[in-house]
Amino acid sequence: MRRSIHIALLLAQLPIAAWADGTQFARVAEDPARQPLALQLAIASYILPGSDIQVDLVSAIHIGDQEYYAELNERFEDYDATLYELIAPKNAVHSERDPENQGVISSTQIAMKDLLQLSFQLDEIDYGAANFVHADLTPTELSASMDERGESLYVYFWRLFYASFAEYARDPLGLSNLGLFSAMLSKDSDNAFKVMLAYEMTDLKQHSELFGEDADSAVIGARNQRAIDVLQERLSAGDKHIAIFYGVAHMPDLEDRLLEQLGLEYLDTAWVDAWRLDSRVDIE
Repeated sequence: MRRSIHIALLLAQLPIAAWADGTQFARVAEDPARQPLALQLAIASYILPGSDIQVDLVSAIHIGDQEYYAELNERFEDYDATLYELIAPKNAVHSERDPENQGVISSTQIAMKDLLQLSFQLDEIDYGAANFVHADLTPTELSASMDERGESLYVYFWRLFYASFAEYARDPLGLSNLGLFSAMLSKDSDNAFKVMLAYEMTDLKQHSELFGEDADSAVIGARNQRAIDVLQERLSAGDKHIAIFYGVAHMPDLEDRLLEQLGLEYLDTAWVDAWRLDSRVDIE
């Protein structure tokens, strides 16, 4: 079961996080000629009408430019509390991460960061900041939640298999990717593989077909509800300006919970460059 949790968590970190009728949480910024400039992640803000309460969904990607994490660290200083995701035992801190518990995820991410010449979130974010608050399940709690829902690596494997088959059936010639291939092969693109991944990371269909309804899953829904529970505790304690710093794949379901459970309303979105895709261009 532990290995199944590792793989499920790794799959959940695929940052596929735009949805058809709601807020966009990931996008690729392009120049007027539609050449890719940067993978951008959203900081979406929500307010409680009639109060001075504001909650920001700060979308995270677990490997990114060092400058991206530096900007987030600076922004986090302005919050009363930053609620963060980390599958870890209670009272654990970043420096106490269990290598056995997170080895599969960490080794894969480290390999990817080296391949793409990026930085690792857990090495760059200041998790020791005084306003950082753990808002995630423990490994034991996640395991129990998966068992309760009948979730396992076997289930996710077959969902992924059928999702891949359905994608081929929709587009057997790959015509929907012609624009992507053009961007990848452009002489103005610094890194074709990174560009390909950036576009893939904004594709909604893959995530919904793999995990089903986010609200019902352990990897997304149960963890998001823990974040909402901790948010309510911080609001009850008097905090007014709070960030929820979670992987971008969690954000559509988290937004639903803010709107439906807490009665918040969407305010606006700021964008942060997570991956620069063309270092020769300044992005405004």
